[in-house]
Amino acid sequence: MAILVLYATKSGASEQCAQILSQELSHCSICNINLEKPNIAEFDTIILGAGVRDGKIYKPIRDFIKKNKDELLNKNMGYYICNEKPKKTEEIIADNIPEDLQKAAIRIESFGGYKAYAAPKEGTDQLKGIFVDKIKTFADKFK
Repeated sequence: MAILVLYATKSGASEQCAQILSQELSHCSICNINLEKPNIAEFDTIILGAGVRDGKIYKPIRDFIKKNKDELLNKNMGYYICNEKPKKTEEIIADNIPEDLQKAAIRIESFGGYKAYAAPKEGTDQLKGIFVDKIKTFADKFK
């Protein structure tokens, strides 16, 4: 079963989460949508990840969902967001992921996050504000 973790990031949190997921899952590829456009037909399972700003997931993933919605409904899907406001997670998911994709998803989760201006500096703990245990529990659903 080929798995793709496709993410978009501004401050790096979504990429950190993608890296951890790829270590937890076998037959897993990761892809930054800002750098390349993968052929999703090659994958059985797709996990989409994005940061959140002002209640919206990062635009490249929003656009990808709109463009590929029908094909995504035929995949094993998972979604994660990196948001620093856990109490807003359900609202963010409802506002950004179409209901039919939500219902078809294996798992949707927030892995935590940080404000853009508070992103970890190089040489410091890059996972500050990220819930690594949630990432590992999320990955277990795709094994």
